[in-house]
Amino acid sequence: MTRTRNKSNVAAARARMYHDLVFECAERVFAEEGFAESTMQDLAAEAGISLKTLYATFSGKDEIYREILAQRGAGLLDAIGLARQARGTAIERLAQGIHGIVAHLVDNRRFFRILLQEGHAWGLNPRGDEARDSWEAGLMAVREVVSDGIASGEFLPGDPDMLARTVNAILQVQLAGLLDRAEPVEARATSDQIMVSMRRLLCGES
Repeated sequence: MTRTRNKSNVAAARARMYHDLVFECAERVFAEEGFAESTMQDLAAEAGISLKTLYATFSGKDEIYREILAQRGAGLLDAIGLARQARGTAIERLAQGIHGIVAHLVDNRRFFRILLQEGHAWGLNPRGDEARDSWEAGLMAVREVVSDGIASGEFLPGDPDMLARTVNAILQVQLAGLLDRAEPVEARATSDQIMVSMRRLLCGES
């Protein structure tokens, strides 16, 4: 019985090792080459394993892609959730949310590049259930903050839904430029820089 259990533990550990290896390598390949242009052969070569081992780990490219979106998207949902619980003025709450999102994407630059390459513009409803969940949660959180800011007179009058989409678009564009740089990106300085544009949009600051 002990020997059988040990064999089972070894098999489970090996399966987890291959899973994590393929996940990391696939994220790198998708970020650099794009999902559509990548093949299972490319992923196997990047991971240094056979196609047979790759297919024993994941059923196909779509499954790997969905898992990347689900795992990395969960981090975005966590950041958004914390921002929705934050206290303070509308602009302070928005700044906390922006910082959480920026920090997650700075730590997961390949994930962000995948989203950009696959056309997951945050101002539009993205494809895929996992990406859509993060997008909808983020848009709702921003809309709530914007609505509160308009109601309190902290923000300029406007359509909360359209302003929320504009906030998302500004965040995406500025992050795309900043994260594309070769030099290291510091999350706090980056989010502070993005908030300058947010204050101009929402508060009319020059």
